[in-house]
Order: sequence, then structure tokens, then C-alpha cells
Amino acid sequence: MLKVAVFGLGRFGGSVATSLFEEGADVLAVDTDIDIVEELKDQVSDARVFDGTIKANLEDQEIAHMDCVVIAIGDDFESSVLITQLCKELGIKKIICKALTEQQGKVLKSVGADKIVYPEEEMGERLAEHLLHESVVDFVELPDGFSLRKINLPKEWETKTLGELGLMKKQMNLVQVERKDGQKCPLPTGDFRLEAGDIMDVIAPDAVLDDYM
Repeated sequence: MLKVAVFGLGRFGGSVATSLFEEGADVLAVDTDIDIVEELKDQVSDARVFDGTIKANLEDQEIAHMDCVVIAIGDDFESSVLITQLCKELGIKKIICKALTEQQGKVLKSVGADKIVYPEEEMGERLAEHLLHESVVDFVELPDGFSLRKINLPKEWETKTLGELGLMKKQMNLVQVERKDGQKCPLPTGDFRLEAGDIMDVIAPDAVLDDYM
């Protein structure tokens, strides 16, 4: 089971923590605000209040045993840098940091971050998918005007194969199909037959995607 600690439980961090937990990960959610921790404690494996900028606290909470740490503190960049540096010293295999600017990203990289994200709330869910299924949904730098989004299968597409549908002609690139039972079908081939209730992860121009939202 993937073990992840998430520092900072704002909109992004909270979304990462709860999405990972829903997918079966062991999630320790951390914040210095007791009200936020109380709000999320039933939606993660464990939620605690402590200051991650103090190395002794990280050691007491056995953060070194985590597979990954997500540092999602948005309003205190100094704390993000300190926690990143300390986690690197503790030998964390993967450190993912939220940054608000490219300059912040560069600083976090220099002190040990393995990946930088510049998130909105929906990116929290995508980060959870990335951590659990790295070969399926990864972070890519899309051109302006393009997005990766989930869309519900339109009624007129039901029972058609991808070959019959011809998504490329619709300016869509299909990444994954999720069935009603939760089964995920990454990068399906042309003979894959769509079913009612399917949810599709697609990359396409925003103007095209807006027609299916």
C-alpha cells in the first residue's frame, strides 16, 4: 500500500489527501490548523496537527517511512522550503511540492523537490491518480487552450468501438476509460467498445471539451 504524507490541507492539499485515501492509499494529513485537521480527519487514514519545519517532529511521526511526501503549503513558502529540505535529509524517495511561481519551483527543486506542481483543485485529483497509476495519468505541459479532463460518455457514443468513433477526428486524445464498477482501462486500442456509464480522460482543446461538459 502506498504511504503518503500531505503537508498543508488547503484546497489543493486536501484534495490530494482525500483522493489518495479514496483510492486506497495510506494517507497522513498534516496541518498546523486544528480546525482544518478536524474537518478532514474522517476522510484520510490519519490527520495530525504538528509543525513540519521541526526535524524532531518529522522523526517522531516516522515521516522517513513514507513512500512519498506532498508539500502543499500555499501561504508560507519558507515552511515549504524547510520541510522539503528536511524530508530530503530524511531520505524520502519522492517529494512533490506545490509552487505558485516558476521562481518558487526552482528554489524548491534546489533543496530537494522531485516534482513541482502549479495546481488548482482539480489538479489535486490528478496528482492522486499520478501517484497511484504513474503509467496512466501523468502531468504534462499542455499548450495554451488544451486541457486533460474527465467527460461522461455521450449517449450517442454508447456501444461504439474507438475505431468507429474516430476521436482523433474530433480533436480528442483518449488517455483512459473508467468503467461504472471502477475498473480503469488505460490507453485502450481501436477495438475497445464503449459502454453506458463510462467516464473518459481525454486531452483536447478547451473549446471542444466545453461541448461535452
